[in-house]
Amino acid sequence: MVIDKTYHPSYPLNQYVDLIWVGKGSDLKISSSHHAALFTELIFNYGDTFNIEGQNVENLASNIDHQILSGLKTEPFQTKISGAYSNVGLILKPFCYGMIYNKFGTKAMEQISEMLFEHLFIPTNPDFEKVEQYLLKIFNVNPVDNDLAKFEKYVSSNLLEKGSLRDFNMSISISQKSFIQKFKKHFLLTPSEYIKLKQVNYAIQLLQSNNSKKLINIGLDSGFYDQSHFIKVFKKFCGVTPKQFLKG
Repeated sequence: MVIDKTYHPSYPLNQYVDLIWVGKGSDLKISSSHHAALFTELIFNYGDTFNIEGQNVENLASNIDHQILSGLKTEPFQTKISGAYSNVGLILKPFCYGMIYNKFGTKAMEQISEMLFEHLFIPTNPDFEKVEQYLLKIFNVNPVDNDLAKFEKYVSSNLLEKGSLRDFNMSISISQKSFIQKFKKHFLLTPSEYIKLKQVNYAIQLLQSNNSKKLINIGLDSGFYDQSHFIKVFKKFCGVTPKQFLKG
């Protein structure tokens, strides 16, 4: 049996963390595949085996826990869990990968791990409000970069079609090369790869919500040039074609 509790942080922590989850279970055996992730996740594993295999994953094991940092993925990945299940996970904004990576292995992360265990596992009712105060200390020294925030706002409010990245580059003060370097430092992907990842995830939403819609229309609505472009990118990121995804 698995007991899961979730919590959505309030402002200002929600600028960085979308969700905090706590999972407990006595004995599990799970091996599952997932399609391309559009978020960064930080997991503190206090139980037995919890592994994420795939692109953009960092692991750090200590006497206290096993920390896993998992970022944006433009290809399928696998999760394998076995034994006692005892975990805390933070679903982070996509740009947080570089921010957390720089703190991996530090005393600050060790203290955060101890705090999470103390306030989320020991009490009968997890004290998420107390946890918010501690977590905010990690991010307050790393304010949201204006260019990255502007980019995220832009791609969230515009159809991600041909020319959208060029239009955005014209709206910021730094050069395209400088922005790409900054972007990759935080996201581990280029801006164009990230846009494709957004398109694929949007297409997945359309596939799951409207099976009767023609694939060519789903592809065009998601910002792809044509059906062949849609199928090629979708298969690269998800491991299957859109049609196979619907059947599976």
